Amino acid sequence: MLKEEPLNAYLAEIIGESHTLVADPEFTLSNGRMDVRCRVGSHIVGIEAKLGYRPAQQRAAISDANRRLVNKHCDVAVALLYPSAEFRTSQDLRAGEVRVNVRSQVFPFDDKHELARHARLARWDTIAVASLADYLEKAPEEASSPETLASLADVAIEGATEAFTPVERMAMLHAVGRSGARDPNKAVNGLMTDLMTAIMFQSKLDVTRHTIDKPSPDWNPPRVIQCLDSKNVQSALRTAHSQWLDVDYKQILEWSCAILDAMPATPSTRSALSRLARAALDIEQLSGNQYHDLFGITFCQSVESAKNDGSMYTTIPAATLLTRLVFNSIEERIDWTDYDQVTGLRIVDFACGTGTLLIAAANYILHNERTGRHDDVSRALLEQVMYGFDINNRAVFQSATGLGMISPSVTFRKMHLYSMLLGIDQETGVGRVGSLELLDGLNQGSFNPPPPGTRIDSDPSPIEVDRFDVAIMNPPFTVNYKRHHQFSDEIKQALKDRESDLSAGTAIDRSGNSGAFMVLADKHIDGEHGLLGFVLPSATINGPAGRSIRVWLSEAFHIKHLVVSYDPSRIYFSGNTNLGELLVIATRKPKSGEPPPTKAVKLTSNPATARSAVAVADYIINGSVEEHGWGSVDEVPYADIENGDWRALQFADSNLYRAAASLERDWHSTMGQQFEIKEIGRMVREHGEKLDHHQVGATPVLWNHDAKHCNKLVVKPDAWIKAKPGHENELRRHIGRLHRLKLPGRISVTSSCATAVLTEEPSLGSAWQSAVPIKQGTHTAEDIEKAAVVILNSTLGKLATLLVRNNKKPVYPAFSIAAQNSIPMPPIASLSKERIGLLVDACDRFGTDDRQPFPQAHTCEVQIQIDASVCKALDFDPELCKDLRDRLAREPMISNTPNHRGLTQDFEYDPQPALAT
Repeated sequence: MLKEEPLNAYLAEIIGESHTLVADPEFTLSNGRMDVRCRVGSHIVGIEAKLGYRPAQQRAAISDANRRLVNKHCDVAVALLYPSAEFRTSQDLRAGEVRVNVRSQVFPFDDKHELARHARLARWDTIAVASLADYLEKAPEEASSPETLASLADVAIEGATEAFTPVERMAMLHAVGRSGARDPNKAVNGLMTDLMTAIMFQSKLDVTRHTIDKPSPDWNPPRVIQCLDSKNVQSALRTAHSQWLDVDYKQILEWSCAILDAMPATPSTRSALSRLARAALDIEQLSGNQYHDLFGITFCQSVESAKNDGSMYTTIPAATLLTRLVFNSIEERIDWTDYDQVTGLRIVDFACGTGTLLIAAANYILHNERTGRHDDVSRALLEQVMYGFDINNRAVFQSATGLGMISPSVTFRKMHLYSMLLGIDQETGVGRVGSLELLDGLNQGSFNPPPPGTRIDSDPSPIEVDRFDVAIMNPPFTVNYKRHHQFSDEIKQALKDRESDLSAGTAIDRSGNSGAFMVLADKHIDGEHGLLGFVLPSATINGPAGRSIRVWLSEAFHIKHLVVSYDPSRIYFSGNTNLGELLVIATRKPKSGEPPPTKAVKLTSNPATARSAVAVADYIINGSVEEHGWGSVDEVPYADIENGDWRALQFADSNLYRAAASLERDWHSTMGQQFEIKEIGRMVREHGEKLDHHQVGATPVLWNHDAKHCNKLVVKPDAWIKAKPGHENELRRHIGRLHRLKLPGRISVTSSCATAVLTEEPSLGSAWQSAVPIKQGTHTAEDIEKAAVVILNSTLGKLATLLVRNNKKPVYPAFSIAAQNSIPMPPIASLSKERIGLLVDACDRFGTDDRQPFPQAHTCEVQIQIDASVCKALDFDPELCKDLRDRLAREPMISNTPNHRGLTQDFEYDPQPALAT
């Protein structure tokens, strides 16, 4: 293993080969040495490296990089980690990867805690050494990226919150009417988020104050830098915000004044405000012309009811990607040089949150407009074009501030941002369900009362439109049993009754509420040219509850793009979830003719920055996603979309989807047509008690679901159960259903070995469903079961099973009874004795042999033999099966690693299985 110094020398040599960068290793400074010094145009980029990926090495590399910035040795510093794997030569390094994290001047660290905090927050990119030069060329731009600035804001807010004592926090919350907060720390963090947002806005105003008409001759609000240097930061900020209110901006600054008034006059407040103000100045220095929603993720983390009301934060890259894809559909019918056309647009987010998507839409319009009246367009965006609705007053405040920051030189007298009531209307006693009230009409909403001491939303601008051009949103998708759980049972019932009234006669499935927002958007967008852009849970792709929405959507819209992420590190498009998500971009269906195919885009790398999201959006639009290595694309015919079939999104490798779909077409049969599938597993845990050892009268059960026990085709029951007290009758009914063939309710695709198992004796299943043959032909039930378990565990069977999965968590998909019934399956009972014999023989020969998990199955000898038997029995091409086996092992959801190789090589697949008896 090479030491750090020679690695640095080799690294500089490799970087220098780009001919655009000059790299010097172990560069001597007045007070030490820089590991590698690079000149990137007019910028100096310093690299500080450490060996190993452990947290200690991360913190040490970041600390050294920060020191270079503090001492002004470079413009941008890069913390770099070499892996602990052995690099013995420069060629080893050249072919390897490193982790890097870009640092810039904007990170002021006061103490070790903040340094450690930011080290945890920092986004480390894994970069191939061969591509490092290209990465470093972009490093100066990366240092001022919105993602980096958002990370800095988060650090400052966290530090400000921790500056207060518990007593001070409670006093502050009491002063703003939030003394009943369940989590005082989270609530204060929310106040600091709102306050830093306002200080950020103040710093924007400081830059443009010369363009504003003074409300009085002596009007001169202190600048942020002056507030920071004053003896009383709190009083100075309060004075500044009060004076700016004489100009306008009440939607933004009245709430900040209320927070400043609530803060105690103690050293804690000075420390907190100093952190916030200093970070605001640093962000202003680098934020450039465009403003993004830097505070959304911090805001959502401070919302106590987020899990119950579905508060989701759309990441900045996802907002950028979705916005560009949506607005690409409007390009052909708008003249960006025509002021009336540009300002005549009407854009709505019925669940706007902190305004992430509205801000992204405004940025897009301002970037593209060519009217020559930029300030007028900016004012029109705020006063006419953008409409936002949310159930959270604080979220509306954040939306107002974020939109205002885009063009701070523009004063605005009104904004169409509405805080909607979720709860009981005190005047009528009727339950109100936020933006969904607008299902009754745009002027039928019930607004929230303003927060104490403020006038936010007390006088919202009238809703002045009948139809919107664009509806773009990341709607809450809270499941029914979690929704409104923050309320009492009485209020929950009132809200449930109101939802029932509003959804009557619509396509809304109330098991989750995201579909209701799609119906709401459809109701209020233009009937001829309306556009939809949605973030939805990936369970929508194949979940039974999502089918009604999929079919309904195809009736009124042409779905242009469906985008899903197969990047294991970023399966989502929201920042506060670990569930899979997808983007839906749709336009009104043409009045005549069949709509063109839908582009199903499967990203193997989900863009992590706004800059890369712009590139990916362009690749999707011009059809070069595969060419640039971001994933794969399938064109789904309208006939499939019309039937609610979005399964092209089920595999990152389009070849796997096409093969699975062909199996379905060629086999002409499903599991449900050949087996009765019984939901027993959940009942076993409800009614049965697991025993440590066998007892007389106990029932055998397959309790475990892990690969260690279930790595064979044929397994032993691993536990026994007896009825829980009072559950004897319920369990007795299930004991009458002891069967051998088991199908899993879930599969951990990164570690599981089996898509079905046979138990050595009839058993119940704790995490499994039972499958009982209903068609046998001339074969015995035992032979049918053996044939089925072999087919299901072959590569073809895995493809067929994964085609129908619920992809809520891509690496841990679920299988409903409906999904298991729809698994494609050759008609086993119709196979000849010879063909059945091949499958039964494979089960007998390999049934008790250990098998490798899915990621290693392509090299597992048992798996290879099983595939050979199935191919022979079903007349399937063995070479094609091998190719599918290799591809399946490389699927990102199975390997749990991104993969750009093998996703674009096409192949012909047109088998004609001979399934004669």
